[in-house]
Amino acid sequence: MDLWPYLGFDHPVPDYTAPEPLAFPSNVAGSMQVWQLPSADRWLALTIGQADPEFPFQLLAAVGEATSLRDDTDGHGG
Repeated sequence: MDLWPYLGFDHPVPDYTAPEPLAFPSNVAGSMQVWQLPSADRWLALTIGQADPEFPFQLLAAVGEATSLRDDTDGHGG
């Protein structure tokens, strides 16, 4: 899943902020792998991120409700 749209740079709302748990990973990684069972209301994601070159790499895991993956970025991703 591409995380760039959740940064809000291309969003028509100037103060757009991605909902958690997507806000933090979108600031330190470009994409994440997402798994969801068809009958489940939650998803699990993994990514590797790095805040800046001088910081260590981090393995990040996120769990969220399926509704947090909806296209709430007004056509700009999700």
